[in-house]
Amino acid sequence: MEKQEQRQRLLENLIYLIIWVVIWISPVLEHKYNGETINWNDIFRAWKIIAPFFILFIINNYALIPLLLIRKKSWLYLLFTALTVCLIFALNPFMKLKRPDNPDKWPPREFRMERPPMNERIHQFPDRKELPRQPEHPPMWRMPGMISPMVNHILIAILVLGLNVAIKFLFKSIRDEHRMKELEKHTLQTELEYLKHQINPHFFMNTLNNIHALIDLDTEKAKETVLELSKMMRYVLYDAALPTLPLEKEIRFLNNYVGLMKLRYTDQVDIRISLPEEVPNIQIPPLLFISFLENAFKHGISYQQKSFIHLCMEIKENELECLVVNSSFNNAGEQHKGIGLENVKKRLRLLYDNNYTLDIQSEKNEYRVLLIIPIQL
Repeated sequence: MEKQEQRQRLLENLIYLIIWVVIWISPVLEHKYNGETINWNDIFRAWKIIAPFFILFIINNYALIPLLLIRKKSWLYLLFTALTVCLIFALNPFMKLKRPDNPDKWPPREFRMERPPMNERIHQFPDRKELPRQPEHPPMWRMPGMISPMVNHILIAILVLGLNVAIKFLFKSIRDEHRMKELEKHTLQTELEYLKHQINPHFFMNTLNNIHALIDLDTEKAKETVLELSKMMRYVLYDAALPTLPLEKEIRFLNNYVGLMKLRYTDQVDIRISLPEEVPNIQIPPLLFISFLENAFKHGISYQQKSFIHLCMEIKENELECLVVNSSFNNAGEQHKGIGLENVKKRLRLLYDNNYTLDIQSEKNEYRVLLIIPIQL
């Protein structure tokens, strides 16, 4: 973020540099364009007029705006800006404002017309070029004294200040927007990490309960289960810490989890899984589907009645579909409000915004969860 802001400040100063270079060389270019010989006295005189506006820009850009205007001290900014303008033009030794000549000194306009003889009036007319050129009076709209030049200078100063403030706040808004995006991104990443880490103790607790039940039933299977658990926990603690993982690893993790659950339940529970045989090399966020399976095994199995859990995962065009269907025994409300499911909903909103489908249906004897997420093949 700091490098981005440095590039933006460099670009802002580059714009100022280009504008002022054009302004400073404009007197020279004007002589070149008119085909005149460069008169350095005229150019120096023009530069003396430009100098106070440049000094005003420097003070405004690097002192008044950062210290007052950006800190929302608008009244102080207006006060010090007005004082700066007055001081620069009042103490400027290069800008001497002269009074225009007194209109009373201009000679009165003379108009004479010689009358030709009567017999020549019709055929002879005086040549206009031979008429004496009369001196022109100064424009009557010219403002007396120093008012008119001062007004022009103030208007130019306002233009310089306004353009400076506009450019400064344009780049400030760009930097603020960039900072907000970075802050939102950081907040989302922090929340995602928090939600992801919530899965670890939840999953670990459920698996330990399964191992505890196996110890009394079959000690050897319990030992095998501990080994499988270590592999799965390695995936949860280390691999799943990455933002995305290959789909193949996620499928292998789901297979291991289902195999671990099968050790606990008898054949009375119908457990079926259908996963893609050929898994493309695509990346997905880790641990998106395990919560659905955990809820299915936790709420969809009864030792008194026949139970089933079906998992089907398919890849269709640019989408990955995962369907989990399990038997329901009047506890669908608890399954719908599970901690793991709420966790997944939050993660999906943060990861995909509205570009996903999560359809949950609870019927009398069946509970269905369909998740569709976009993928890039």
